Amino acid sequence: MIPTLIIGNANIYQGNNLDILPELQSNSVDSIVCDPPYELGFMGKSWDSSGIAYSVELWTQCLRVLKPGGHLLAFGGTRTWHRLAVAIEDAGFEIRDNIAWLYGSGFPKSHNISKAIDKLYGAEREIIGPYRDAARKVNGSASANSVGLGAKPSIEMFETANATDEAKAWEGWGTALKPAHEPIVVARKPVIGTVAENVLQYGTGALNIDASRIAGAIQSVPQPSLGVKERIVYGFGTGEGRNGQMSNNTQGRWPANIILDEHTAELLDEQSGTLTSGALKAGRVIAHTNIDFRSGLDLHNYESKANSGGASRFFYVAKASKRDRNEGLENIEGQEISAKGNGLARTCNTCGASTLDGCDCPDRTFSNPVRQNFHPTVKPTALMQYLIRLVTPDNGVVLDPFAGSGSTGKAAILEGKRFIGIELTAEYLPIIEGRLKHAYLTLDDKEDDLFE
Repeated sequence: MIPTLIIGNANIYQGNNLDILPELQSNSVDSIVCDPPYELGFMGKSWDSSGIAYSVELWTQCLRVLKPGGHLLAFGGTRTWHRLAVAIEDAGFEIRDNIAWLYGSGFPKSHNISKAIDKLYGAEREIIGPYRDAARKVNGSASANSVGLGAKPSIEMFETANATDEAKAWEGWGTALKPAHEPIVVARKPVIGTVAENVLQYGTGALNIDASRIAGAIQSVPQPSLGVKERIVYGFGTGEGRNGQMSNNTQGRWPANIILDEHTAELLDEQSGTLTSGALKAGRVIAHTNIDFRSGLDLHNYESKANSGGASRFFYVAKASKRDRNEGLENIEGQEISAKGNGLARTCNTCGASTLDGCDCPDRTFSNPVRQNFHPTVKPTALMQYLIRLVTPDNGVVLDPFAGSGSTGKAAILEGKRFIGIELTAEYLPIIEGRLKHAYLTLDDKEDDLFE
């Protein structure tokens, strides 16, 4: 089987993943990191309502090509991820965890019950002023979203009064919450023997904790080495203790099953305020730390520094570049993206200003944004790099059966991993090619004549 695109150590196949996956060798892939369709029919895309994400046959093929102990990370929608998880489990995977990716850019798509009731009764609502939006202001006035993205006035762009008593009773009621997280199913192909035996034989089965730690942790109290007597007397269980090692790794905090974006991290820190972890001062006595458990440590003279910051410092924050989506796509003709219902800014046809920036042009008209990367569900490369690091060994092979615009492939290249991508929709291939080439050309050890 010949790849459609070859870029460095990345092979891209265009076609149906149920046709291509059976051609891949069994036990040949170290990890699968993918963003399957959420099966919501998003923006009218047919590939988002095919049912493929729920296909046990698909995930059975993924299980086959994965090495024993290999991990699968699959994004899901909040309304449909349970069916995705069940299909993955039915294929033979072990469900190990669920990572929540929290973000602040979600756009609520709620149905106004009060307006719907008035419409049901055929009652006309009186316009009483600009639509309320206290959270967002542009140039001292209501934001573009609150006045219909700067378009010409219509009844939908203004606050209206309830026309019936029934509508008044349901004022403030809607049908949906603001989307602010996406779950990631964490699954693993069963190991052969113990995890240690599997890791030694196949190089898979474990998570790369140290490569995924969150920066900023401090050393904590040294843990004493406990003998049998002390374990019984002081109730420390039956473990062997840490033999004087620090209880926290100096490389950073243990990775959590929550991931934030920058905006969510800021919101979390605003709510938590500045937090300070306690410092252990020399001479301070904490429960049992003044007892020498044959550790040879002078705990009375040990001292650690305090640490401060917002609550977000306990979680990984995916800081994606604003250029991320379109890097390498300068020569690709863009497509117009519908702004309706997606929280996207439109552009003034006269002055070029964004509706989020405002403009003073008379009789202004606006166009929808044009993007070179017109895929509607692009994941940040920084997020995909983090996930790949977590589950993929050095020089490992990452598979993405739903390549989309190539975010996983771009991340794999930047992480020094080999990559196999499968994409059904041919019109996304130039986007994948441009983004992967751009990533490859940033590497120090690339082959200079690759694209000649």
